[in-house]
Amino acid sequence: MTDTLALTGALLIDGTGRAIQNATVLVAGDRIAAVGPEVTVPDGADVVDLTGKTLMPGLIDAHVHLGGLGFGVRPSFGGRKATDDYARPRLDALRHGVTTQRSLGDFLTDTLAVRDDIEKGTLPGARIVTSGPSFQVEGGHPNGTVWGNDPVALAEGARLPGTPADAARMVAELADAGVDLIKIIISDNAFMRPPQPELKMDWAVTEAIVKAAHEHGLRVAAHAENVVDALKAVLAGVDDIEHLVMREPDLSDSETFETLFSLMAANGTYLVPTMTAHQRAGADVDPTTLTYGNKLVKQAFDAGVRLGVGSDAHSPGLHGWKLYHELVMLVHDQGIPALAALTAATGGNAELLGIADRVGTVTPGKLADLVVVDGNPLDGITAIGKVDRVWRDGRLVTDPTD
Repeated sequence: MTDTLALTGALLIDGTGRAIQNATVLVAGDRIAAVGPEVTVPDGADVVDLTGKTLMPGLIDAHVHLGGLGFGVRPSFGGRKATDDYARPRLDALRHGVTTQRSLGDFLTDTLAVRDDIEKGTLPGARIVTSGPSFQVEGGHPNGTVWGNDPVALAEGARLPGTPADAARMVAELADAGVDLIKIIISDNAFMRPPQPELKMDWAVTEAIVKAAHEHGLRVAAHAENVVDALKAVLAGVDDIEHLVMREPDLSDSETFETLFSLMAANGTYLVPTMTAHQRAGADVDPTTLTYGNKLVKQAFDAGVRLGVGSDAHSPGLHGWKLYHELVMLVHDQGIPALAALTAATGGNAELLGIADRVGTVTPGKLADLVVVDGNPLDGITAIGKVDRVWRDGRLVTDPTD
């Protein structure tokens, strides 16, 4: 008997942009050992017949918040003590086939500790890539909006630089602490109330954050709510734009959108649109009916912008569930081909997160993060909601008996 797992007969969507019929994937320990329709199954392997099913890399959610405590809860945001070590986000994600999540604004010490515990195997769950706190303006978003000015959330989940020197120092402190990237909030709260320009971070401070982050080898994700801010952020050198439009956009300045998308494509700047950002858990909504942004995501895609796929899951019950809805919207609402959307949510997101050397594609040598769904999502994207089995690091974490 060998320690090899042989997954046979599936349609393989491998995360590189390919779909391979009747594929065999061999897993040895925590790694993918061989892939392809001609792979020979070794004697004694544990064989799982996946005929009629689709095998993919584990999905990656490029935008979550682990510490959300729910709509209407006060305080609305907390750390590992308030959330049982982020149990719902960790485990709900896996049930939906999400094996990696990027936390873009959470408590610093807590997310780093839980990230490391998951990596060590002392906590189960989807692996975490985290920015720790986000750079904000006091009284702005999210500390003055979603968090309700809670002082603990402000201290643990935000950094409030007043000057470029403050910004450089705070970035260095976060880098020393071990964060995986830096998150900036570029917002005047206009998506939640009338615009408050006095609550937008000074652009000299924003530029100092980006410069310092890159000097420390850290990527920068920027929350930006409108096309003008997004364009300035890309010119400042951020690596990805989160959201872009939080309300129905004003398309009267179509040339600015064209300029933005052209620049993002040329610079390799990602767009993570989070179309499901305001969707609440348990909403009885068919995701194929949801609409967003006057096809701006498709416009960006057609312009050559690299899409990241993120849900902005931020409350119990949303993690994984919202990424499913985001993918369905990319295909049904925006008209992006299903193979391109699934590739963006796997191999593309792995590149965005800087972990493509480990996960994101079903290729030999990568960690065996794998998800099986019933049916063929290339024929109907909603098939990704029919999760059959999930492996993370070669360990079966969800199966049909769950």
